[in-house]
Amino acid sequence: MTQQTVLEIAAPACVAQEFEGEVIALNLEKGTYYSLRGLSAVLWRDLAAGHAVEALAALAGDPQSVRDFAANLTAQGLLRPASGAAAVAAPAFADALAAPGAGGAAMDLVFEVFDDMNSLILLDPVHDIDTSRGWPNPPTKDA
Repeated sequence: MTQQTVLEIAAPACVAQEFEGEVIALNLEKGTYYSLRGLSAVLWRDLAAGHAVEALAALAGDPQSVRDFAANLTAQGLLRPASGAAAVAAPAFADALAAPGAGGAAMDLVFEVFDDMNSLILLDPVHDIDTSRGWPNPPTKDA
């Protein structure tokens, strides 16, 4: 029996929420947020639900793209290996791959990375403020 890689959301450093089929994940340590849509959002949900990376990769026409996607999510600090978790069955990814136009071997599992708001996300609203201007203004360098 081969080792199964089961991942979980890297809480509390990462939070994620789904909005109308799009998953927005936020790395609170980096102040970076991510947008996952289409097959990427379905794959995220299955990975976060405890489906093994290897099982999901076996469903894809290009298994390496699923493994690379999972490794990238882990490298970005959004997912981490789950300790002592057993893989669950019946992933939604299989149904999504079977849908017309899903891509199969040519699927493009990507997510967008945004760091344009990281200074505000990382700002401590209690301690890191300019007392004369208030939140969300960080203190000036000479203060």
